[in-house]
Amino acid sequence: MRGAYTTLELAPTTGADGVIPVSSTGLGEHPADLVVDGRPLLRLLDEVGEGHGVDTVSPLASDLPPVLRADHVERLLGRGPGSADGRRVIYSCPDCDDPGCGAVTAFVAHDGEDVVWRDFAWQTGPTADLVGEGYPGVGPYRFHGAAYRSVLLRLLESSACRSVA
Repeated sequence: MRGAYTTLELAPTTGADGVIPVSSTGLGEHPADLVVDGRPLLRLLDEVGEGHGVDTVSPLASDLPPVLRADHVERLLGRGPGSADGRRVIYSCPDCDDPGCGAVTAFVAHDGEDVVWRDFAWQTGPTADLVGEGYPGVGPYRFHGAAYRSVLLRLLESSACRSVA
């Protein structure tokens, strides 16, 4: 048995005060943020991570150019290059997608048709320290592959990841 599935959704990004930013790009009129089982993932990470990640955003909700947001989606789909250990950036600084700048990363694996996110960590270099910088109790999250891909492909087709002509 594979266990229970986790839902993945996209929602407008809110600030720490719960307010949707006035200036934004992304899903519809607002940046896209990740919601796991009905709960904003970044808020959950902040609760258990002692504030690590508080200054990060989803690359889908950042001021990165659309092509870099599209690259991020491709990596989450398993199509683009990732780190040698299979980790992917889930949240990063608003200006780049580089773990060296400080990022929340997770091991993203394909298990048959399913996608699993596990071993979340605050990463500031080439490798993640799961013992000292991990997020205990967060994940693993098992996503039904078709639903997972549908959410991310919808983003690729939206204005959130299109280049501006």
